Amino acid sequence: MADILLVEDDATLVLSLEMTLQAHGHHVIVCRRLAEARDILKGGLPDLLLLDLGLPDGDGLDLCQELRQQGAITPILMLTARGTLGARVDGLRAGADDYLPKPFDLPELMARVEALLRRRRWHQGGGDLHIGKLHVDLSQRRALSDEEAVHLTDLEWRLLTYLVERRGEVISRDELLRRVWQSSPESQTRTVDVFISRLRRWMEEDSAKPRYLISVRGVGYCLNQD
Repeated sequence: MADILLVEDDATLVLSLEMTLQAHGHHVIVCRRLAEARDILKGGLPDLLLLDLGLPDGDGLDLCQELRQQGAITPILMLTARGTLGARVDGLRAGADDYLPKPFDLPELMARVEALLRRRRWHQGGGDLHIGKLHVDLSQRRALSDEEAVHLTDLEWRLLTYLVERRGEVISRDELLRRVWQSSPESQTRTVDVFISRLRRWMEEDSAKPRYLISVRGVGYCLNQD
């Protein structure tokens, strides 16, 4: 069970989300204004924050930025009618972990909620792992390759985290574009290939013959369990 703070002013959507989340065993606190949410957050951080943007007393982006500036690492999933690429990019840059435009299907929402909660549990467990010659501590956002520090960009961190969460599964380029870049599958999938090559350079002994981050011809990529 997770403690989830839902900040949303649409009464119909609130009822639907609250019932769905509770049916999955989660405890839900509902706020319809930013002021209410700020008061709740003073008493402690939830396991997950579901955040609307267009609220009666302000913009949810401001609350997201405030939390990140305070050092909060609580996962934030933005739920909003602002569905343009620019709006999604703004939300992620403000510190959101994921972004789901309205209207959305509840099964997709729950899949994203579960993914964010898995990530949180993994971080709480230390988030420390070795992949080939790459040693990563995601909770501290530190990485070493052959014992030398490497700098990963925000997108590289997001990509690596997503691959780790789905370790052992084949993930298509289209899915990576949607979930990591928040872009449509019509975007150039070559972008994904470039970032995969960068990660391989740090984790593989021979990036031309990868053992850990492998290509699945015609589909995408898989981060091996080994």
